[in-house]
Amino acid sequence: MVTSAAWRTALAGIAGDVHVRDAAPGDAAGGVMPSVVVAPADEAQVAEVLACASRERLAVVVRGGGTKLDWGAPPRACDVVLSTSRLDALVEHEPGDLVCVVQAGMPLAALQDALAPHGQRLALDPPQGVQATLGGIMATRAHGPLRTRYGTARDLVIGARFVLSDGTVGHSGGKVVKNVAGYDLAKLLCGSLGTLAVTTQVALRLHPLPHTSRTVVFEGESSPAAAAGACRAVDAAGVAPARLALLWPAGDVVAGLEGTEAGVEADLAALRALPAAPRPLDDDEAAAAWSRIGSAAAGADAAIAVPRTELGALLARLRGAGAHAVVLPSLGVADVALRPGMTPDELVALRAWAESAGGHLVVRRPTPALAAHAWPEVDPVAADLMRSLKRALDPTGTLAPGRFAAGI
Repeated sequence: MVTSAAWRTALAGIAGDVHVRDAAPGDAAGGVMPSVVVAPADEAQVAEVLACASRERLAVVVRGGGTKLDWGAPPRACDVVLSTSRLDALVEHEPGDLVCVVQAGMPLAALQDALAPHGQRLALDPPQGVQATLGGIMATRAHGPLRTRYGTARDLVIGARFVLSDGTVGHSGGKVVKNVAGYDLAKLLCGSLGTLAVTTQVALRLHPLPHTSRTVVFEGESSPAAAAGACRAVDAAGVAPARLALLWPAGDVVAGLEGTEAGVEADLAALRALPAAPRPLDDDEAAAAWSRIGSAAAGADAAIAVPRTELGALLARLRGAGAHAVVLPSLGVADVALRPGMTPDELVALRAWAESAGGHLVVRRPTPALAAHAWPEVDPVAADLMRSLKRALDPTGTLAPGRFAAGI
């Protein structure tokens, strides 16, 4: 194997010396320090960097905005961080078709700014969305309260270009919403934490900006039964919010209503008719409420999903575990800040409860004490299938080895 100095020289020959630097503490991936950081200019340079790394048996971790570089289990090795910061262009936008094609390093905020003059948006609102890139959001399958209506990145990605660890360039899907040709590798890459390929470009389904939006809050529903009851009341009123989030244990249930002016007014009237009616928020209050929810989700280090019928039981378990959470009650998913100092036994017990309820728990940002328990145990058959896929796409184990479940 070549030395780290030789790596830098080889990578500088690909991306240019100014775009290769020695790694700093902030470049660590899950606490594992790389030697160098390289920022390729385009897909061709990404392919060259990966081909070089594969030949030299170097481990590569991909970084977009760096907001989730510590998600997943710590990689077994990290020699090179590949930054997508220079792949930041809006390649194509077809307003009439409600689709766009962007490079993976484009920040979400920049894309929203480009789409807004056309009355469109990408209906994703993950934590740290200002810094997060489209490729990073896709790789981590990050989401926010808009998931209630629009789903995750996996539901909005309709195609992708990517580079395998040996430098082979591939693509999946296309630029139309209805596309069923071939294997849907674009959706497979969603949530893979960069362990299968490096995404360089994504085609995305867009939505119109809402004509009207209003936010209401059920405040201080501090018991599990009361908080779950407030969420059920929204459903019972026949209202389908674009986003519905519960901040726990504060007990604030925040509902975002979107649509035509008449539709939003009808939803407001239905909620006002509830026995415990919510309080409407003005624009500044609404912005502050959603910002508070986003900040809480950004500080989460685990994710729990259970059937929505188990919402009250989930809230009680989180309170008993001393955890804070942003819960999407319509979906039964929660971004959870675990109690500092939680022991492996306590985590295993919480995971066992989630699984017994028909759900799961994943630690996104494990402490050293919890690193061995970041992922739940995978069924052996599923694990073999996942490892076979990893070997097929990344036979040299170049991409973030060990970061995903089952040691992948």
